[in-house]
Amino acid sequence: MAEGKLLVIGGKTLQVKFINAKGKEVSFNIKESELSPPLLEKKKNALAQLDGLEVEFEEVGGQPQQLREKGKKFGNSPSGDFHNPYNFVPALPRNTEKVKNSELGDRTPSGHDSYKDDLWSGKISVTLTTVTPLLIPDAAEATEDDKGHKTYDIRMVDGKPYLPPTSIKGMLRSAYETVTNSRLSVFVKHEDRLAFRMPTKNNLIPARVEVENNELFLRLMETPNLLANTARLLRYQKSSNLPDKGESREAVRDDESQELPKHGDAVWVRLNKGIVTRIRTWTPNSPGGGEWLKGWVFVTGANINGKRYERVFIESKDNQKITVTDNIKSLWKELISNYQEIHTKDLKNRRNNNQHPQDYLGSTPGQTGWSRHIYEESERELKEGTLCYVELKNNQVTALFPVSISRQLYKISPHKLLDISLQTATDINSLSPADRVFGWVNQNPNGKGSYKGCLRVNTVQCNSNDSVENFGDNGFPLAILGQPKPQQARFYIAKDNQGTPLDKGIRKEDSYQSNYSLRGRKVYPHHKNLSSQYWDSPIEDRPQEGHFQEYRRPKKNNAEQRDDQNRSIKGWVKPNTTFSLNIDVTNLSQIELGGLLWLLSLPEGNYHRLGGGKPLGFGSVKLTINWDETDLRKGEAWRKFYSSLTSVLNSSPTAAEAAIKIFKDTVAEVYGNGQSFEQIRFIQAFCCGCQGFNDNKPVHYPRKRQQQGQNPVPPHPDGETFKWFVENERTGNPGGLKVSLPELWNETGLPYFDVR
Repeated sequence: MAEGKLLVIGGKTLQVKFINAKGKEVSFNIKESELSPPLLEKKKNALAQLDGLEVEFEEVGGQPQQLREKGKKFGNSPSGDFHNPYNFVPALPRNTEKVKNSELGDRTPSGHDSYKDDLWSGKISVTLTTVTPLLIPDAAEATEDDKGHKTYDIRMVDGKPYLPPTSIKGMLRSAYETVTNSRLSVFVKHEDRLAFRMPTKNNLIPARVEVENNELFLRLMETPNLLANTARLLRYQKSSNLPDKGESREAVRDDESQELPKHGDAVWVRLNKGIVTRIRTWTPNSPGGGEWLKGWVFVTGANINGKRYERVFIESKDNQKITVTDNIKSLWKELISNYQEIHTKDLKNRRNNNQHPQDYLGSTPGQTGWSRHIYEESERELKEGTLCYVELKNNQVTALFPVSISRQLYKISPHKLLDISLQTATDINSLSPADRVFGWVNQNPNGKGSYKGCLRVNTVQCNSNDSVENFGDNGFPLAILGQPKPQQARFYIAKDNQGTPLDKGIRKEDSYQSNYSLRGRKVYPHHKNLSSQYWDSPIEDRPQEGHFQEYRRPKKNNAEQRDDQNRSIKGWVKPNTTFSLNIDVTNLSQIELGGLLWLLSLPEGNYHRLGGGKPLGFGSVKLTINWDETDLRKGEAWRKFYSSLTSVLNSSPTAAEAAIKIFKDTVAEVYGNGQSFEQIRFIQAFCCGCQGFNDNKPVHYPRKRQQQGQNPVPPHPDGETFKWFVENERTGNPGGLKVSLPELWNETGLPYFDVR
């Protein structure tokens, strides 16, 4: 945060004067879009009253942004405008001696062959009560329309909702992993580096893969007197309303055949100010020289809005040649594989619609045109004739790109940022508490081994009548649920192994670094302080005061939006519905049992998250232990029970409850460094997620304001989450804020951005 003074220049121009980060006094003209609503109102009423006013603002790239009066905030909210529906609980390294020497460390599990004398076994009776509607979709009976939109009914058995025991066990395991800081049970498909959109300004060199003496080499075709080292080849029209699939009437065609040049064609070209004026096919015997230059046609399709030109790479006799090594091949294959995997779903839809691959290039600029490296499987291999762009540093190839403004791979993969002590166990002798209690399967493709675990959920029954709310055969459309996007590094990457968010303003390409870590375990905070009518009449698309229907996709042009991006539901389990269940445990240590009992008896106002649609607020549930029906004993007590000829009463809950204190004391001793249990980072964050936020801000995926000054922002029928991230990363003058996802326990929200 920076400070300065507003100045009114000539009675018309508003400036801010301040000392910048380099210690130099500077002044900048201020746009209205950078003023807080109160300052904007003052400016409109009487500009002169702003002269000399002390202000605070964010200095991003040397530019002042989000100006507000000193001591006040930019928006109406004290810290951000909304909360992201997911956040992270820090996962701390487990390689300290304190961890290794405690029950929170790794060891061989106790087994199931017999009740061990000093370990706990028995039954825990639990009541589960829904706090918000619960989604239990019946996937087997889902219907799908011709748009790929699926509609789900609720899963029912004997006229009541069926809640699978595996769902409850999965919910408990996730929470147990978190509060015991165990190894991650699943962390697969994160070995490859992720990609981001590279800056528009770069120093890439056009190149072609060729063969010489049976070896591949890169011909670097630098032509400094041409824009981006390439000649421009007119191809597309400005207007998308003209015929010929977006091709301009003035598109440059082959002199002889009058055909449009194809990607990879060897050609002779004549240029005027870097633009191709004439083109003809190159053959070994065709005349050239003089004003005719040899080149290679590079066609990527109508993949950018407003695109007019394709490119020609110009060859010369003194081009530098670099041998293609296995590492260079790997750089190419890794990036193209990333491209194709990201577009897997879209590609499948196009094939299902019988779209021809040639149409993937797009018919007109602005349509969803794809370059061939996205849909051609063969493009994964670097081979003779491949045209690409090369990043060269110290005369070494550091990256290859299929287009001039490409996706670029981060420097390191997510897997390499996860501390080895948190990685999935590869040996049964190294199981963390969650592995020992809930079970383990070796995730290594070549590894062997598994362990059944010491906990089983059974006899789950719904105890409430009239527990389901039905919405008819068509149901209603849910809001679009976002897919995990770990390439958004500002949300997923921490600057240290304590889960601390990245600093504001760093370049996105500097995020996946070897000295960084991951934010931790993803959680979906409870949606707190919703109005009593929030979940009423979801079939109606209606605005609400304070909170919009974040769980519902709004209508567009008065029509429901149902497509392959979202789902519809025919019913949900009502709030205040109760389920009973039993949890059988075998041979748990006192600390293992204490962690489980603590999760099953969280304080009032703390809730677990269960079922589908958690980012939309569904599935907050309260767990309560029924001690009268709970029977937990150590192995020696079970031996006496089974050897007795007389009835032995249920165990007293006192000893079992004491395990909770021992668990909390152990966590504090191992991870606390003098802090109490509640102050430890992962416990504090976990509890904040269970409680939800106290500031009454809406909880939803990021979205931009559709008109300046509107607060809160209504949901958009098309979602368009990506626009917020584009604005956050915006380059130029002024650039985007480049904010990271705040720490969960600080209750700091994220800012809305105005449409520009």
